[in-house]
Amino acid sequence: MHRALIPVAAGIACVLSATGADAQTSVTSTALNLRTGPAIAYPAIATIPARQMVNVYGCTAGPGWCDIGWGGYRGWLAAAYLGPAGAYPVVVYDPVVYHNAYYAGQPYYGVGPGLTPRMEVRRDARTDYRVHRRMDRRWDRWGAD
Repeated sequence: MHRALIPVAAGIACVLSATGADAQTSVTSTALNLRTGPAIAYPAIATIPARQMVNVYGCTAGPGWCDIGWGGYRGWLAAAYLGPAGAYPVVVYDPVVYHNAYYAGQPYYGVGPGLTPRMEVRRDARTDYRVHRRMDRRWDRWGAD
């Protein structure tokens, strides 16, 4: 039982360890697409103009992507286009944990590599069930003549 919870706890700790207090600031060198994950295969959720201050919460190992916050958004930018390179902490990206923490309820929730389409389908199935169940109850009341 406890062994099954260790990976879940580790994933949550990775996401929660990157709080606002740990953020470092950087500047974008050009206009950049803010993405929901560390690759161009993930959808863009905003475009950050050039020379904007962003909070950097951490970067993937090697030349890659940084987890940033800007203007109320949270997402990923290519590290090569951020200003002076700082000693950013290395973060491990878990798509399911990250999307559940920051994108639940958004139209781009569950979209991208490593994310199963079931994330969205499961939510829709619960909603559909509730709607149909509610309609069944109303029909029972109205149809009882």
